Amino acid sequence: MSIELTTQQLQALDAGGETPPRVVDPRNHEAYVLIPVPEYEAVREILDEEKRQNAIRAVGLVNAARRMESEP
Repeated sequence: MSIELTTQQLQALDAGGETPPRVVDPRNHEAYVLIPVPEYEAVREILDEEKRQNAIRAVGLVNAARRMESEP
């Protein structure tokens, strides 16, 4: 889903300031960070890889614990 920025938002973005810019949802005051799509994709790849590595480690720990339990 894409949302187009308003003129006021574009002016704030062009003015610089906080980088990356943050926007706040007035309903719940939750903050979001605006980053270009290529940066988002790079961060997402890193996080996905970290999740995958954590899952592999968890399986390895379970397997190691099972081997230790089965040893005489």
